[in-house]
Amino acid sequence: MSENSQVPFHQRRRQQFLDEAAWRFTSEWVPTHTLHDIQVALADPDLSEELRVAELTRKAREYYRLFALDYTAGASLDSLRDDLEVVVSAYVEAAQAERKYEEEGALPFFDFKHLDDYVRVLALLSLSILLHREDLIPAVHSLFKDGAPDKADALVEDLLGKYLDDRPFLDVWFHDMPFRHLLDVTANTPPDEKLADMKKYLKAWYRGMASTAWHDSHKEQSPKGVGAYTGYWAFEAAATAYLYEMDDAELDHLVFPKDLLAFARSMPRRSVAEATSQERLRLRCEAGHACPREGWWSTPAKLDSRRRFRAGETMPAIESDWGRTIWGWDLKQD
Repeated sequence: MSENSQVPFHQRRRQQFLDEAAWRFTSEWVPTHTLHDIQVALADPDLSEELRVAELTRKAREYYRLFALDYTAGASLDSLRDDLEVVVSAYVEAAQAERKYEEEGALPFFDFKHLDDYVRVLALLSLSILLHREDLIPAVHSLFKDGAPDKADALVEDLLGKYLDDRPFLDVWFHDMPFRHLLDVTANTPPDEKLADMKKYLKAWYRGMASTAWHDSHKEQSPKGVGAYTGYWAFEAAATAYLYEMDDAELDHLVFPKDLLAFARSMPRRSVAEATSQERLRLRCEAGHACPREGWWSTPAKLDSRRRFRAGETMPAIESDWGRTIWGWDLKQD
C-alpha cells in the first residue's frame, strides 16, 4: 500500500482499533511467508487436487485479509481499486479449482447460510461498486452463479440488479437481522424513512455480526499479527446509500465507510460493459508485451519472481513447465 510517512499512523488509520505493530507485522509476514509458502505448494507437481483447492482458497483469503487491513490502515483508494482485482481474481481461481475437483460446474464457492460467507460476498460486491470496478461484478457473481444461492437473496439481488440484466425482485433473504433494516432502505419510501432505516442498520450491524469468526477480534491483536481483525466495515451500507442517492450528512457511524461513498460519487456510475471497455489498467501482462504500469510484478512460472518493471518495459519470458509466462500485478507495492 502507498502510505504518507509524514502522517502519523493513528491519524492515517480509518478505525482506531487497528494496532500499528500488528498491521505492520501482518503486512510483511503474509507476502514474504504465507503467500510464498502457498506459491511453493502450488508449484509442487505432486500436490493433490484437493490440497490445490485448499491452498488456492487460503491464497484468496489472505489476499482479502491484506486488502481489508490496508483499507483500515489508510491506504489510498486509487491503489485499492487496483488491488481489488487481485483479490477477486484469487477467489475466481479458487472457485474454478474447487468445481473442477468436485466435478460440479455450478458449485457455489460461498455458502450464504454461513454469515461469514454471506458478509464476504456483500463486501466483494459492494467494494466493486464503490471503487468503480464495475467490471469485476460479473466475476464476483460467478462465485455463486447458477448455484443454490443465486437468485435467492433479496439484498444480493438488489445490488446485482443495478448492473446485471434479468435479476429477480425477491422478498426472501438468508439472514434477517440486521439486514432487514437495509432492505427497508431499498424500499420505495421517503428520504427521511430511508435515513431512519439506515441508522437502525448501522446501529444493529456489529451486534448482528456476533456469530462471525472475526467478531470482537480487535481485542486479540498482538505485535506478531495474531487475530482476525481487519476492520469492521458495513461496505454494503455505503453501496446502498450510493445506489439510492441518500444524503449521508447524518450518517456518521464507526462502521460506515464514508470515504468510499464519497469516492463512488466522485466519478460517473458505469455499466459493466462501459467499465470493462474503459478499464485501462491491466493487472495481468503476458511476456513479450509492454508493462502497462510501473510497479512490482510476479509470475507463478518462477519462485521468488517478484520484481519491479517500468511502464513500457518489455515483460520477459521464463522457461518453465507453466507454458506461457503471465506476469501479475503484485498486491503489495511497498
